[in-house]
Amino acid sequence: MTNKKTIIFGIIALAVLAGLVWYGSQRDSTIGDQAAALLSGSLFSEEESFQLVEEEFVSGNPEAPVTIIEYSSHFCGHCAAFHLETLPLITDKYIKTGQVKFISRRLSPSELGQAILCAQEQGKFQQADEYLFEHNQELIEQTQKAVSEDDLMMIVADWLKAMAGNLDLDQESFNQCLDSKKYQERVILWFEQAEEAEVTGTPTFFINDQMVVGNQPYSIFQEIIEQALMIQ
Repeated sequence: MTNKKTIIFGIIALAVLAGLVWYGSQRDSTIGDQAAALLSGSLFSEEESFQLVEEEFVSGNPEAPVTIIEYSSHFCGHCAAFHLETLPLITDKYIKTGQVKFISRRLSPSELGQAILCAQEQGKFQQADEYLFEHNQELIEQTQKAVSEDDLMMIVADWLKAMAGNLDLDQESFNQCLDSKKYQERVILWFEQAEEAEVTGTPTFFINDQMVVGNQPYSIFQEIIEQALMIQ
């Protein structure tokens, strides 16, 4: 397993230009065509969007009996497919009905994780998260223009700030947040939590205590959720 600090701080140069997403298995983390066509609209209405609960970003009833923790990356095609095909089904049947709460932890390069946390300051975690899934290929294309690591970092920062404008965020507040790196430690924590949980690739899920690896069919998630609800 590659040292996580290499990906967090070495980061975009390794993760984007090498075409890999994080320190885990390449099998579930390569960039694929599935990542390009995703999420034309939000899965959640404004009142159902993510909220900060005890330092976690939670969708659904915080008191729901079943918890799904998702480890994924914006550059993972299988993660994108899960968000397109499976999460809407889980949302409709279990999250919106209060039976499941959904926690997102992102194992993307550090700047992207920090960007969605900065967006959350303005209540747009979900919108920024979806935007990064949908436009990851655009970001990759931009990074191809870099001639040095410093140039690369500037390109990424400028692209993320343009994203904030596209999402109608307060530009000055977002820029200050991103430039300050105020959420760098939070992103590091996501990687540390993944390592502690023995996550080796994305996407990986924990439904209560049961690990589910990869973009499994909805029927697999449904079976495990129903079992978890029965023992509550």
